[in-house]
Amino acid sequence: MHKLGIFLLALGFAHAEEIDLHLMNRRDQQQQYYHRLLQESLQAEGHSVNLISEPEMPVVRVSKLLEGGELSVHWFLQTAERDKRFLRVNIPLSFGLIGQRLLLVKKGQSAAYAKVKTLADLQAINKRAAMAQGWFDVMVWKENKLPVYEQLGDWQVLFKLVAAGNRDVDYFPRGAIEILDDVAAHPDLEIEPNLLLSYERDFVFYVSPRYPRLRNQIEKALQAALASGLQRRLFDQLLLPKVKSLNLNKRTVINLNSAIKY
Repeated sequence: MHKLGIFLLALGFAHAEEIDLHLMNRRDQQQQYYHRLLQESLQAEGHSVNLISEPEMPVVRVSKLLEGGELSVHWFLQTAERDKRFLRVNIPLSFGLIGQRLLLVKKGQSAAYAKVKTLADLQAINKRAAMAQGWFDVMVWKENKLPVYEQLGDWQVLFKLVAAGNRDVDYFPRGAIEILDDVAAHPDLEIEPNLLLSYERDFVFYVSPRYPRLRNQIEKALQAALASGLQRRLFDQLLLPKVKSLNLNKRTVINLNSAIKY
């Protein structure tokens, strides 16, 4: 290579580093897109990236470890409260699809929602949603006067509660990019075929406040990944196929107020 080319190449990667990312692993493999997006976007900037998987844990525990620096980064729905606790990376991650919620219900129970056309209709049937403590959805459902059951600890228990059908827990609202994995893993549940509960929020990465330099590195890398098409390619490969069969554009949309100071 020409000496000038070598010089410019070295200059371009002068700030490249070896980066260790401590990330939570998940049993349902939903993390594949988020982990690969972090790794490949940072590598495209010249960094060497080591992904160190930590075991799955409740969201309250994730927040505590992220705050203390034991976790490097995690994807959450953006909220004002999280903006205060962590360092937000200003790049939406799911192109809005995580805010498109469908109902996971006990097999054979979808007919209970057949006449629901509006938020008032959903309020009137008084069905109780299953959620984990600390999820932003809890605040959205309460803001919209919809009953919620909050699970402490392992949120995966919620699938069993809905399937049991006798625990005063009726449905589990899940994002369009995740619900097909859920129903495949829990054949005693089904996707309610007609409704789409929609709110305007998206996942973003939050970095531990212990690592402000890392936050800047990730934001720069993701801006480049968005511009180059890397993010869209990973999304289309890993998440979009899970959405196409759900017929989102044919469903009855119920818009939920998510303008919450939380």
